[in-house]
Formats: sequence, C-alpha cells, structure tokens
Amino acid sequence: MQREMPFFGEVRQMQNAPDDLVKRCRHGLDAIRLCIQLSGHTHDFIREQLNIDKGHFSRIMQGKAWFPDTKRIELMNICGNRAPAQFDALMTGCELVELSKDAKIRELEEQLRALKSAA
Repeated sequence: MQREMPFFGEVRQMQNAPDDLVKRCRHGLDAIRLCIQLSGHTHDFIREQLNIDKGHFSRIMQGKAWFPDTKRIELMNICGNRAPAQFDALMTGCELVELSKDAKIRELEEQLRALKSAA
C-alpha cells in the first residue's frame, strides 16, 4: 500500500473520530461507514487501496457481506481515523488510550508551530 509522503506538507495524523458520532453507530458496519465518511475519500479510492473487488465492496457497504478483519487496521490508516476501534472499545466498556510518546511528540510539534507563527 502506498502511504502519504511529506514532500509538500505534513502526513495526516491518525485521529479519534468524534465520540458523539461513534456513539450513534448501531453496529460495526456503521463504524466502518463513519470511518470512510470522515476520511473524505471516495468508496472507489478506499476499495482500490484495500484491494477489494468492486462488487464485494458494494455488498459490504450494503450490509450483505462482511468487511475483512485483516483489513481493519489498513482501513483506519488510509482514512486517518480510529472509528472502528473506538466503536469496539465502546461496545466492550473500554477506552482507547494513545501512547504517551505519540501524544508528547504531537504536543511538542504544536508548540513548535505556535512559536514559528509567533515569530
């Protein structure tokens, strides 16, 4: 799979989907649909990146076929959000916690951007 390259800007960071939207999901397929919708990518782009047949992807989106478990992480990476993982955590009474190292790096990058814009 081809990833975004930071030649002309920053690579998009993985983000949590808004909690209120995740809570509205009735099942895992809704969380997958939300993930795709929040990405802004077309269904064709997503299915091509995941290497899923057009007909099968259409059946998945209609709820007539199962989304392959082996492609969930790849879907979240392509879409840039964790909606399916957040839904799973919510349904099992858990909470996703970001690794402190990643959070600290993001915090320092934000401080650096603020200092550069103030200068």
